[in-house]
Amino acid sequence: MDSEEIIRITEGVEPLSDFYPKRLTDTHPDLKAAYQFGRNYFDSSAALRRFLSSSFIKETWPQEWRKSLDLFFLVRETRFISEMSGSNWLADLDLYLRHTRLRTPVLAVQNSDEFRLTFAENFAARSGSVPAEASPDLIAGALARRESPAAIQLLKAEKDRGFSNINDFFLLLYLYCLNGSVEKAEALAPAQASSIQKDWFVDWLWGELQAQFGFHPPG
Repeated sequence: MDSEEIIRITEGVEPLSDFYPKRLTDTHPDLKAAYQFGRNYFDSSAALRRFLSSSFIKETWPQEWRKSLDLFFLVRETRFISEMSGSNWLADLDLYLRHTRLRTPVLAVQNSDEFRLTFAENFAARSGSVPAEASPDLIAGALARRESPAAIQLLKAEKDRGFSNINDFFLLLYLYCLNGSVEKAEALAPAQASSIQKDWFVDWLWGELQAQFGFHPPG
């Protein structure tokens, strides 16, 4: 969105007199309308076209950088969809890990951020071990650094304590496969079979791991 588009959509709109408009009102925001409005600007292909057609970008953005923009606009779109309406978190994570070097989306899909990660790292350093409370953010940090073995070790500790979140089990399966240890994933899956509730996500995961890594689902 450049200056011309901002002028177009704000034409006739009074200036804000409050940085947080409607914060004291009882009127609830129309989330559907907000999503539909935002969706038009986050659609990756349309947003990329607008970005490249901007006169400012044409003058300032190096030509050699333009070829790699598609993926970044796709990541931007996936984060918007996830935050507004939910998404397949592991499919998003797979996209970020295997096709980008970005940190922030990886942390976000694990419900973490740089502040939480720093706090967790400092907490763990003071404790001299890995407190259970810090583990989710430390796992997210290891993934953001693309240190899958470190993330696997943290997840194995979670397994030994008893998974408090079934998504940690799914993540460990995925990382085993991603690291080439499909046999470990196949050994782990049956051990947790009784706690797995079959749904669309599990069907998707079994199919994806089988197609991408040759994983054999339990049962």
